Amino acid sequence: MLYETISQPFSIFKSLNTEFLWLCLQWIFATCLGFLLSLLFVELGEKPELGVIEAALGGATIGLMQTLVLSPWLPQAWLWMLVSAIATGIMGISDFGAIGWYAPRTDAIATRLFYGAMYGAMAGLWMGIWQWLVLRRYIFESWRWIVVSVVSWSIGLSLGWAFGGIGRAINHLFFSEAIGLAIAWSIVSLATGLALTGLVSQTLSYYRKFGQARF
Repeated sequence: MLYETISQPFSIFKSLNTEFLWLCLQWIFATCLGFLLSLLFVELGEKPELGVIEAALGGATIGLMQTLVLSPWLPQAWLWMLVSAIATGIMGISDFGAIGWYAPRTDAIATRLFYGAMYGAMAGLWMGIWQWLVLRRYIFESWRWIVVSVVSWSIGLSLGWAFGGIGRAINHLFFSEAIGLAIAWSIVSLATGLALTGLVSQTLSYYRKFGQARF
């Protein structure tokens, strides 16, 4: 059941055209670039808590880049940037921490994998719900986005933290942690980009079939 829920948005790729593949590539590029630009406002480190302004600016930066990609496909796409800023701002001042911008203090790879998967799932659920509030009015079966967000963040963060830990054990440089976080964001952008493209394509096909297009 879980496999079908996750895989459904991706099955549409059997018949995708160049336009939708371009949407996916744009999403991946925008998300990764947004993360890099967010470092102008957010300092990577080992401290989970950030100031609300700092965290919100980081989320807004990534949200803005994603909004530019969404705007041709989603009415009121600017809400995406707003919810991204709110969600990350709240995370930044919580005990939970600004997931995606900090690395754990432990050097144990198994611990990094475990807590990366757990915290990643929590962050994915939190962000996914906020983003779903924007998608739900226009995207068919938009609830699947939450599931993909949970799974992608869980896998991405655990692998990113593990890679950062391995690299840091070898060269003793925090730069390895930054690379690990970049890997985490790359995995998340790839998974969510594929899911978004599949959901948009599925939605357009549904609306065209039943004559209820809102785009």
